[in-house]
Amino acid sequence: MTDTIYYLTGRGGQLNKGLGEAILAKGYKLSGREMSGAFDKLAFQNQIDLITQDLQDGFWNKEAKVVAVSYGAYLLLHALADLEPYVGSILLLSPVIGGVADGERMNFFSPPRADKLMRLIEEGVFPIPNKIEIHVGDNDWQCPHQKVVQFAEGVGGDCKVVPDTGHQLGKDYVTPVLDRWF
Repeated sequence: MTDTIYYLTGRGGQLNKGLGEAILAKGYKLSGREMSGAFDKLAFQNQIDLITQDLQDGFWNKEAKVVAVSYGAYLLLHALADLEPYVGSILLLSPVIGGVADGERMNFFSPPRADKLMRLIEEGVFPIPNKIEIHVGDNDWQCPHQKVVQFAEGVGGDCKVVPDTGHQLGKDYVTPVLDRWF
């Protein structure tokens, strides 16, 4: 078992705050990338390249554990899309899978390469990781649960849709997920 978790935060996140703080409290060390500061200012491809390098340099083994949240999950999935199937374990919380246009709520979000991940799933060519677990709220406009479930099915992952929940899954939900996952 590894004692270091590779963690990719959501936008504006910090490795040692929120979820990262909870992981540290469980006795693990953290490595990873914060979706803030200098990293957040890099070009999309440069972010993917750094994550790819991180994974290949220290987290490409069967014992490796990767946790990614929201936009950090989006970057992780784009990195993994161009690699051999990932051999470790992945936990995604409220993962961004692509663009969203919710005209009813007037919410729109279009990250770079917004259609790539779902296109790879539909074509059956996304490299299927060894183990992937995904959690998403049923009211998460940024990560529509139907799309996340479709992605999970495409990679043979376990997907939990959390009822009456938005993008923030909440500490009361996430803590037992971490306890079980670690």
